[in-house]
Amino acid sequence: MNTAFDARAFAPILHHELPFPILFASISGAHLYGFPSPDSDVDLRACHILPIASFLRLDEPRLIADRTWWIDGVEVDLVSHDLKKYVTLLLRQNGNYLEQLFAPLVVVDSDWAAELRALMSNGGIARHVYHAYAGYANSK
Repeated sequence: MNTAFDARAFAPILHHELPFPILFASISGAHLYGFPSPDSDVDLRACHILPIASFLRLDEPRLIADRTWWIDGVEVDLVSHDLKKYVTLLLRQNGNYLEQLFAPLVVVDSDWAAELRALMSNGGIARHVYHAYAGYANSK
């Protein structure tokens, strides 16, 4: 598998591996940052929606789905959070989840993800996260 690829080519695989409605999925890690090597894995990060029935039981549902598999000799690593968990992490000012939501390497997108991006763009991005990324941008 070439390190330059069409991110959306992972969508059918992702839908097969993650049996829930997917709000969005993007590629993170070395590919997102622009320095993949021939042996870099592909980091898929996603947000899914668990069925309501998952929450109507005594056991707490598993809010994180993670899977690893190989395609043409390349390791693919998927981590997906249920919407409840994902929004909780966003509200805790975790920049990793902003990166996933706004990543340009889009695998799956939806109107709900666009709405979440709009909410975050219109005041939902906390100063803490802004200052952290501004610091990265200004460092030499």
